[in-house]
This record gives sequence, structure tokens and C-alpha cells, in this order.
Amino acid sequence: MGVPATLSELDSLQATMNQALDALREEIKRNELPDLSNYAQEPHPLDDARFVCPSRLYEARRLALATIGQLKSLLQQPYEKVVEQSCAVYDTATLDILVKTGVLDRLADRELTPVEGAHVQDLQKALDLDAMKLTVVLRYLAAQGWLHEPREGVFALTRPALELRQGRNGRKWIMTPGKPKVAQSLLTQITHAEHEWRYSRQADQTAFQLSHASPLTLFQWLKQRPAELTQWASSVQSLGDAYHSAIMNDIPWRRFDGCTFVDCGGGQGNLSIALSEILPNSRFVVQDLPEVMPIARSNIACNAPSGRVIAEPVNFFDVQPLSGKGLIYLLRYILHDWPDHACIAILKNITRVAHPTSRIVIVEVISAPNTMSRQVDEHVTLDDLKDAATHRPITAPAFIPSNFGVTAKMSLALGVHMMGVFNALERSAREWKVLLGKAGLRVVKIHPLRGMVSAIECEPMVLGHGGPANGKESM
Repeated sequence: MGVPATLSELDSLQATMNQALDALREEIKRNELPDLSNYAQEPHPLDDARFVCPSRLYEARRLALATIGQLKSLLQQPYEKVVEQSCAVYDTATLDILVKTGVLDRLADRELTPVEGAHVQDLQKALDLDAMKLTVVLRYLAAQGWLHEPREGVFALTRPALELRQGRNGRKWIMTPGKPKVAQSLLTQITHAEHEWRYSRQADQTAFQLSHASPLTLFQWLKQRPAELTQWASSVQSLGDAYHSAIMNDIPWRRFDGCTFVDCGGGQGNLSIALSEILPNSRFVVQDLPEVMPIARSNIACNAPSGRVIAEPVNFFDVQPLSGKGLIYLLRYILHDWPDHACIAILKNITRVAHPTSRIVIVEVISAPNTMSRQVDEHVTLDDLKDAATHRPITAPAFIPSNFGVTAKMSLALGVHMMGVFNALERSAREWKVLLGKAGLRVVKIHPLRGMVSAIECEPMVLGHGGPANGKESM
């Protein structure tokens, strides 16, 4: 679909914004949800990763955010955009100060701080922090919506900042160090004087080695530092938790009830444990490295004591030991950690033993291009999603990129980080298709989820002994 000739870019974006906000209001009312407020002192249901967001509401929210991003680029003075982007390193630095100095916890503690907030002089006394410097930091954060300043020098938390409290997934993510350090070495990684480094796809020739002055890969480095490994694992788990509801509700798992699931690189087994609760006739094998087994087995014993979930030590760089009719192999957030050649090796260790009736379900980001092209098989609007029983992503309207612009920023940022620490990347649908084909897999269906990730359901093209698989490719 082309851009309407009768509408200017500003007019089109205004119309899109109105449509998105109208749909958002309707869905909030229809689902009897409370009004949204930046100043609420409790999270909104939409903030809860366990909340199953109605498809139309999810897409209206995504479209509104994408439109805001396009309007900002359209209206902002370019020089100011340059300065703002170059100073973005202070976003992380100031958020670290908010959390790691104890200011956030102080503002969140209702016994110590009223809802109206705390004056910087009181924070100075309580935390031994310079009130003048603290004001500079907190006002910068307030401009970005983390705080508000009801009176000069008085700061209080906004609703988004509640995600940074103890025990929340946002807190787990931000407490993991290293991203700014790696980012500072990205330029050197990309322009490295040695040709081998510049074009490397190896996990030991990245910005991580340059920034940490170490020949070790990230995993090797973490293995020597148990405390940092635990924190890193916590941040990865927070990413899994953030899209748990979408993974559980937008993939048609129940048609696999009765099958055995092999959870490759399954960590503590949380995905298998959750699936065991909705698939009462299935069994689950959580596979990971030997050092993960004590944690996984303890977690399984506490949360899935039925015996249908077990853990076994398996390295996915070895040939998969389990095969048979109808097995379902799961790989969630595994392949984005590895460059193509390693992903192909991991997958071939499954395809060489997999039965034609097996399925491989890969949960990962599918990175869409930032183009304005409208080459789609089905045009879906917000109106098409009224009372929808299953989720379908809408088609990006005029002047909105195919990847919905700023709404893709989180996944694209993680892609840059994956490149900086593993020489890996987030892949487009075309790139996934090519990679999976090289590993002997055919895409059966891509399941779009209400979240950053999608599920790619695959089947083996060729058996280890040379027999063909059944089924037809569908993208």
C-alpha cells in the first residue's frame, strides 16, 4: 500500500495517532481497565507481564508509540536530535545512579517518603549525596518520565519507575553491568586494524574482549565470576518473564499435548514447568550444562514435583541424545547468542537425529526492516481486531515503518549488544529462513506474539538417514 497522495506526512501521522488513541480508549473501557496515569503509585494491569493483553489494545498501544516516534523525528530540530543522541550515554549512567545509590528505594519506601516525594536536601541527609549534583541527575530523569517534580527540588516516582523496585524484572535487568563498557569498544570492533577482527564472526573477537582486556568469551569470563554469572542469569530470566504470557498464550501449544518436549538450553526449566501445567499428558526434558543441573533440579522439585519434568546435562554443541516420533524441541532465547555458523551447528545436532514428525520451536526476535514498504499478504487494521480470539499484528499504515519504528528499538538495541559480546545478531524472517535451511529445517509457520519475540515452528527437511520429511513450507 502506497502513501496516500492527498495527505501530508503530518496530517497522516495525526490521523493515525487519533485512530490509535481512540482504539486504546475503547479497549480500556471494554476490558474494564483503570485509566492510565504516569502518577499512579501502583502498576497498571498493562504493566504486568502476566496480563494477557487483548490483541486490539496491544496493537493500538504499539501503533501510538510508533507514531509518537515518527512525529518526534518529523518535528524535532535536527541539531538538537544530534546532541540528544550523543548524550544518550547519560541515560544509563543516571538510571544507575537512581537505583544503585539507594535513591529509588528511598522514594519507593512509603514509611520514609510520602507519595508527594522527597526534597533533594532530605535525600542528601539520608544518603550522603550532594543535593546539587543529585538535582542535576534527577531532573534529567524527570524529563524522561522516570520521576516528576511536584515542587522545585522535590522528586517523586512515576508509574514507570515502579518497575525498578526490588524484585521487579526491570531491577534485575539494570543491575547487570557491562553494556556501556562494551558500547565504548564497538567502534574499534567494527574498524579494527586487523582484517580478521573486522570481519570476524567468532565470539572471542568482539567489543567484549576489547573492553575487558580479556581473551575469554563472555560465557568463559562469567564462569570465573559466580556472582556476576548469577546476576547475568537473573537479567536473562527477566527477559523471559517479560514475554512469558505471550509465549504461553499466542503459541498453540495444546495441539502438542501428549508429546515429549526437549527444552534445549532450558536453564532452570521455567518454560517446561509452565508448559507442564497446561499440557497434562506431556513429558519434559530440560537440557543444559552440568553446572546448571543443581539449580534446574531444585527448581523443578519445588515447582513441578509430578515427575513429568526432568533435567539432564546436555551440551547443545553435541549431537542431541533424544530422538523419536513426535518429539518437540524447544530453543528459547538460544540462537541470538550465537553467529550463524554456531547456530547451524546447534540445529544440525538436532536435525541429524530428528524424526520427520518432530517439530523444532524457536522463540526469538524476528527483526523487520525499517522500510515503508507495504508488501503484505493480508492487510490488517485495528478494526479487524475487535473481539479477536487470536492475535494478529496490524499492517503499518502510511509513514509508519514496517518494524513500527521506535517500538523496535529495544530488540534492535539488544541486537547491537549481541554483536558487541558474541558477534551474533537479531535476524529478519529472510535471514532466519536461509539459516534454518542450511541446518536442514523447513519453516512450517511463524507465530507472531504480543511481545518483542515470535515463535518459528520448523520441521526437518531430511532425516539423518536420508528420508524426506512431510509438510509444506509456509512463511
